[in-house]
Amino acid sequence: MVAVLPPLLSDHPPEVPQRAGFGDRYHYFRGLSGRRYLFSAVPAADLADFSRAVVILAVRAPGKRLAARSVTLLDRFGRPETHERPWPPAGVGTVVLVHLLSESEAERRDLVADLSGPVGALALAA
Repeated sequence: MVAVLPPLLSDHPPEVPQRAGFGDRYHYFRGLSGRRYLFSAVPAADLADFSRAVVILAVRAPGKRLAARSVTLLDRFGRPETHERPWPPAGVGTVVLVHLLSESEAERRDLVADLSGPVGALALAA
């Protein structure tokens, strides 16, 4: 499942990890339900190390926020459910983020649906 999004903006990076020296590695994205989901920025080259995860491809936006361009589910082998060539489709300025806290396939699918929302909807992080 790959969802191409209208601009979905992250919240500002959490303060505690920033104070601990992690910079803006962590970002929250808020779904239409109001739930916040924590994503970690990873180098695109390391994405092959992840499986059963939700991946957001984003670009930098003003104010240390990120604008998500797509949300993708990775299967148990680390492949996107809908193959995009090349994978990951990370270009200059693309930020790759993973969410690893969902415990089941159903939770991951619900997360993608919550972030994707109805077609044309704009979900903003608070």
